[in-house]
Amino acid sequence: MKQHVIPSIARLLALLMLIMPLSVSAAASLRGDVNGDGSVSIADVTTLIDQLLEGSNNYDVMADANADGTVSIADVTTLIDYLLGGGELPPIDEPQYQEITVNGVTFVMVPIEGGTFMMGATPEQGSDPSSREKPAHQVTLSSYHIAQTEVTQELWAAVMGNNPSYFQGTQHPVEQVTWEECQEFISSLNALTDMEFRLPTEAEWEFAARGGNQSLGYKYAGSNYLPSVAWYSYNDSWEYRGSGAHGTHDVATRSSNELDLFDMSGNVHEWCQDWYGDYSPSALTNPTGPITGTTKVYRGGNWYFDEWFCRVSFRNGVIPTYRSHGIGLRLAL
Repeated sequence: MKQHVIPSIARLLALLMLIMPLSVSAAASLRGDVNGDGSVSIADVTTLIDQLLEGSNNYDVMADANADGTVSIADVTTLIDYLLGGGELPPIDEPQYQEITVNGVTFVMVPIEGGTFMMGATPEQGSDPSSREKPAHQVTLSSYHIAQTEVTQELWAAVMGNNPSYFQGTQHPVEQVTWEECQEFISSLNALTDMEFRLPTEAEWEFAARGGNQSLGYKYAGSNYLPSVAWYSYNDSWEYRGSGAHGTHDVATRSSNELDLFDMSGNVHEWCQDWYGDYSPSALTNPTGPITGTTKVYRGGNWYFDEWFCRVSFRNGVIPTYRSHGIGLRLAL
């Protein structure tokens, strides 16, 4: 490609510069604004060619001009056709939030656009990661939805007719639920909604906690300043000492992360679908963990643990019959 295709594109660029203005107006909702200057122009073609020659794999969705799910030389020709007036750029289809109501209780599923990220002990985690979080490895995920908040006691009761939680409160996250009981809850929820809810995979959980394709590289889910985004041992103990409110708290009462998701670094740990296993250095696509195991993964911090447990890369596993007033769940779809 570097010897034959790119020179021919370069000749087309030279022709474009001679026969047309250097900037073509385009709506911000159109693909093709590769350099992010607010318009689609010849500069975006050159930027895209430079990225392809460099072998970059950190493409914005704008670079996928022909919307085929990959970024390649075909996107360059699509951009050129558009600039010459003989083609169109497909609009970006914005995934939609989904509001689901079950027996009078409404919850929100947030769309997560698929992408590629480094999972595990990445540099922003500093010296904190344990051996469980190593090695950091590349993961590619397809698009999915994940719940904006942890499953509340109100939602659990609407589906199951009971509330097993130790710290009672309709908007508190449900806890004291085993992994197996979570599967029963999801099965009942699916029967009521005719949908296919599930627990997130461990990779889906971490990608969402990190902010997905909108990630700003925080150590915790949404900030490097943990008290702003999490209920954990420090703010739970000191802000509510003597108030009788020690324990879990209403969901979505701390700031969200880049994807508008709440409490991914605190309140309660969250069960994931995967069996727990060691990380591999290999790049993976849509990983689902080991086929079998003895413990199930849980992720995220909780109200009684400190900062170390609240990091986006923290992981651990316990047997699927384990219950605790510090473990709940978040839905995926």
